[in-house]
Amino acid sequence: MKVLDQHNINELSKILYQTNVMPSGNSRSFSKLSKKLILDFQDGYELEKIKRIIASELIATYGLSVNEKEVEEITEIVNSWYNK
Repeated sequence: MKVLDQHNINELSKILYQTNVMPSGNSRSFSKLSKKLILDFQDGYELEKIKRIIASELIATYGLSVNEKEVEEITEIVNSWYNK
């Protein structure tokens, strides 16, 4: 489990960026989403809800086109990172 601090926000942002879901930008582009996800995990959100949050944020906030498989993979990566 991770704490909400700048180090973990930056680390998760880099992980999200490395999924290549966004063709441009940099890891800092995912700072807001990273902070939200860490807080949601701390609040005990179930994995299915985390998955929906990731999908909606990538589409609504970042304007990305993602499919179910991509969202599932990103969710697993984020969950694995958080619970390490």
